[in-house]
Amino acid sequence: MTQTAVERAKIAVAAYEKLQSFEATQRLTAGPISASARVRFRRPDRIALDYSSYKDPLTEFEESLTGGPEYAPDELVGTQLSYDGQGTWLFEARQETVTYKHGRIVFAPLAGASVFAELGFLRELTRDFLLRDEGEETLGGRPAHRIGVKPKARYRSLLLKEEVFPAERATIAFDAEHSFPLRIVFFPHRHSPLFPLVGPSSPVEIQYSDVRLDQLKDGDFAFSPPAGTLVFREEVVAAEELKTRLPFPLHVDALEPMHVTPYGGQALVTENDAKDKAYAQLTLVSHGGGNREEETPRSLSLRVGNYLSHNMGRRRALLSEHGEVVSLAKTQAQFVDRSQLVNEQLPEAIDRQILEIGWEQDGVYWFLLGEGFTRDALLDAAQTLASAHAEPGR
Repeated sequence: MTQTAVERAKIAVAAYEKLQSFEATQRLTAGPISASARVRFRRPDRIALDYSSYKDPLTEFEESLTGGPEYAPDELVGTQLSYDGQGTWLFEARQETVTYKHGRIVFAPLAGASVFAELGFLRELTRDFLLRDEGEETLGGRPAHRIGVKPKARYRSLLLKEEVFPAERATIAFDAEHSFPLRIVFFPHRHSPLFPLVGPSSPVEIQYSDVRLDQLKDGDFAFSPPAGTLVFREEVVAAEELKTRLPFPLHVDALEPMHVTPYGGQALVTENDAKDKAYAQLTLVSHGGGNREEETPRSLSLRVGNYLSHNMGRRRALLSEHGEVVSLAKTQAQFVDRSQLVNEQLPEAIDRQILEIGWEQDGVYWFLLGEGFTRDALLDAAQTLASAHAEPGR
């Protein structure tokens, strides 16, 4: 007897509810964005990823303009990520380094969307979507049933939570034997954050292949840093702790006369287990100094450490290639106007001058990026930090 779309969807929902773990090769394509990884998942929330490819033009542009991304796409390739339920281990075999971050961090290229090993929508498939039979096909040599789905509503308010459905419509191809979704294709709704990323006619397509079901145990997600690797741990600290928290002096309070303060009063510190190598990043925002007429928001982004993170290494390379040599205290620095380097790529509606200065002082690397600051103001801020660093016993 031929099954209806609703009947097949109910079978898929039941199969998902019974599923405890899976391992597969997952591929994502969405317009100019693409990524692939070997993924492992186990309930309730264990996940591991090993990226084999990663392309994200938006991240690449942000890197050119602000240097903000922690990892460039090519740096994620070959990086193994393992979430243990509390934090994520990032193992970079080529650099022989391990970094532990709190929370689930997978660096998926679709901003605001969980993509890798994410099948939770299946739980409410028959409740949340209108369903339609779209026939059969063969994927990776396996027969599959296609079901077309369309959200019954784009937005739902449930008092203490809100649900937003980003897809205009979608097609899911379920393995005919196991009801595992081998392919998911959807078109983002025009009000979805994904829409401007992929365009009006490009779908988001997710494919799973070489699938293994219910063969993973909790122990498969336990991670121990290999012997000989340099292990870093990331932590959010109060900005006032930076004076004593790092293996080098950092006097952010020296910038107070410039009417900037650490955003949220916090900084992000990444330190190795021996506590002799560390780097920190924080954002300082202008509070105007009592000048209510100040219209242009100003901010400073500071990255500093006696160890070069990926992000800091890319900044150093850019400054070395494009920077202008300037003098600071007892050292030389390099200055660059990042916005001028990418001005042909900036939309006319965006008028942002983004300046950066970097220098090395006593084995410590400094990178100070200013938005809304003039060249002279940024140089003054850098001079202040360099002078404070040079003062013994401050």
